[in-house]
Amino acid sequence: MKLGSFSQKATPEMIAAAQPPAGFESILSSSPFGWENGPIFEKITEDRIMRGFRVAPRHLNAGGMVHGGMVMTFADILLATAAHSVASPPMVTVRVTTDFIGPAVEGEWVQGYAEAEAPVDGMIPVRGLIEAAGRPVASVQGLFKALVRSAK
Repeated sequence: MKLGSFSQKATPEMIAAAQPPAGFESILSSSPFGWENGPIFEKITEDRIMRGFRVAPRHLNAGGMVHGGMVMTFADILLATAAHSVASPPMVTVRVTTDFIGPAVEGEWVQGYAEAEAPVDGMIPVRGLIEAAGRPVASVQGLFKALVRSAK
């Protein structure tokens, strides 16, 4: 697959199954990995961008809770969204730190928001919170690096 050639948006059936809260719209997935973990939804307000997903069976661990890897995948997507608000792509994730606070279970709506600080030497610090049904699931922090494309 050619880099940048993947682009998928949730179907009406997927959106109906996810039952996103009012104001959330499905995002365009630009990677097969992101597509397999979605659909992911977005709500833009005056002061923040929120992202969310409905917990499906494929997101669960053996204990019946959202798998930590899914929480961390969502954290990376969420933090990158905030990083893009202060710097232009391309950028890469340098670090994501996740402090797990509580569980999310099948059928719950998981959402989060993040805030980015101004870039310093091309590095963008970001922090956010992920919640399920109004309960905290994880506190997340990240560091992103803006890439400089070389002339060809």
